[in-house]
Amino acid sequence: PKLPEAMGAAAAGGAGTDSAGRRADGTTAAATGGSGKSAELRVTLEDLELPPRRDGSKAASGHGLEQALGMQGMPGTATPTSPGAGAAGRGPAPIVEELFPGCEPRGQQAFREDGLVGTEAQQLQLLAHYAELCEDFRHYQRTTRAEGAPRETDGAQLLLLSGPPGTGKTRHAVSFAHALGLPLLTARPPSAMATTGSSSAAWAAQLRREVSGHDCAIFLDEIDQHVRDDGFASSLRQFLDGVCQPTSSRVIVLGTTNRLELLPKDVVHRAEVVTFAKPEASHLAEMWAGHAQHLGVEELKHLAHASTRAAATGRDVRHCASLCERRTAIAWLNNQGAQGYCHGAAMANCPGPTLDSYVQCIRDRAE
Repeated sequence: PKLPEAMGAAAAGGAGTDSAGRRADGTTAAATGGSGKSAELRVTLEDLELPPRRDGSKAASGHGLEQALGMQGMPGTATPTSPGAGAAGRGPAPIVEELFPGCEPRGQQAFREDGLVGTEAQQLQLLAHYAELCEDFRHYQRTTRAEGAPRETDGAQLLLLSGPPGTGKTRHAVSFAHALGLPLLTARPPSAMATTGSSSAAWAAQLRREVSGHDCAIFLDEIDQHVRDDGFASSLRQFLDGVCQPTSSRVIVLGTTNRLELLPKDVVHRAEVVTFAKPEASHLAEMWAGHAQHLGVEELKHLAHASTRAAATGRDVRHCASLCERRTAIAWLNNQGAQGYCHGAAMANCPGPTLDSYVQCIRDRAE
């Protein structure tokens, strides 16, 4: 189902609400009007303003990603080198690379605009981190935390998006960064630095330097592939809550996995796990409605139930929708005689794929 518009005042206060205004603790979020009647309090995440994203010094921002993230001396770049960067004046190869730049925070709209259909539990669990970036949430924490270290908010957090292939983990990671307005970076694992003789501690220290002063999200796709790297868990521990944790920026590390049981227990213990299960019939119906709008309501329900029986995922829906469209178009053009792809009106009267063709494709994918 789509995300409910009502998030409740808990977005700034710590307790979530559902679409009926019920808080997680069972109470109802309500405001009393002049008539004395209770009215549902509707507050969306977009009502909470985020502070400006920290993006390094103004001087560094004019030299591109390499200098802004402390990557002077990259091969093929003309950025100035810092003193003591090595005999040739070049520092170590950078660990991070920007996949997407930062943007205006889009909140819960990001998932809708990116065409994602996930469960409320998945998306609300991710969006809770939006509230943590808000000053309103900081004020709330001052009522629950003592002064000093407990109020420190900078540092790194690990989110593990866990579930079977094709359930939308990677796409949700991208939309999550858009929701928070954070740049999405990818990082080379410690094993990639082993060939240069660097230790796992050096990896964590360099990563800390490169993201210093930059609020960002770091994406580690298929994080379980590093389980055979003895230095991986140690490096990640040092970056998350060890001596190499960021102190002047807020960093969210996003890892995806379909084999959570293979990850070291101390890594999972440091993470917040967001579970991605196979979509239910209601989710599949909404997915198919976006890919087969020419079908009727009952046809979409039939297709959704057939997809559920085949244990289909969002990836299966996208694959079958595209495949059936191509097959339908080819068959139509072959029946048109002299008309071909170059003819401007060749596809004008081409019908959409049939319900049976979609169902057969889903069944074939399941075999």
